[in-house]
Amino acid sequence: MFRLSILSTVLRYYLMMAVVIVAVYTHSAWLVALAMAIAVSAVLGYRIGGEAGQESKVIRMKAAPGREQRKAG
Repeated sequence: MFRLSILSTVLRYYLMMAVVIVAVYTHSAWLVALAMAIAVSAVLGYRIGGEAGQESKVIRMKAAPGREQRKAG
């Protein structure tokens, strides 16, 4: 599940861009791989560490009054 806050996601994207800029100016291909790892962790919402028992919550929205709920499929 996605466990990052919006602030953490934005900071990871800034970190990724900083690593890419450094990789371009230093001509280091291995830094591009590091930048890709940072980008994937931001997109997928990986969080290193934290509490083991903490889970994200799913809140079901109710249908508008007077309208029935639609079902998938």
